[in-house]
Amino acid sequence: MAGRRVLMLGAGGAARGAMLPFLRQEPSELVLVNRTLSKAVALADEFAGCGPLIVSGYAELADLAEGYDVVVNATSASLRGEMPPLPGNVFRGAELAYELAYGKGLTPFLHTARAEGVAKLADGVGMLVEQAAEAFAWWRGVRPSTAQVIAELTVPLR
Repeated sequence: MAGRRVLMLGAGGAARGAMLPFLRQEPSELVLVNRTLSKAVALADEFAGCGPLIVSGYAELADLAEGYDVVVNATSASLRGEMPPLPGNVFRGAELAYELAYGKGLTPFLHTARAEGVAKLADGVGMLVEQAAEAFAWWRGVRPSTAQVIAELTVPLR
């Protein structure tokens, strides 16, 4: 993600958990968008000084929307079978659409990304398994191998 423009949708717990690892990868900018702007501002304030953060509401996103390399859905919309309220050009030029939800195949977010020409799609299965491995390591002192588990849990994104 170094040097890439990243758009993160949502400002809840999933976004909070992903924010620092993403910023440590040194994107050229990370745009944080949330329906409640004050919540996005509060989250961005927690990570002030960690990297180039821009905060926006969905209404203002149309002015910022083009040219993202990575678009991340950290909202709960997909859990309800819904799509975040994105402008039509948000996926233009994107290399990766990453859905933090997992296990349901193509969510509305990933379906839209594919229809808009995004070549690489990913869901949160790897994140889920890696979090479990970290918890196991914390409690047991041994970090399990995760590749096989991820392969077994992955649902093809078609």
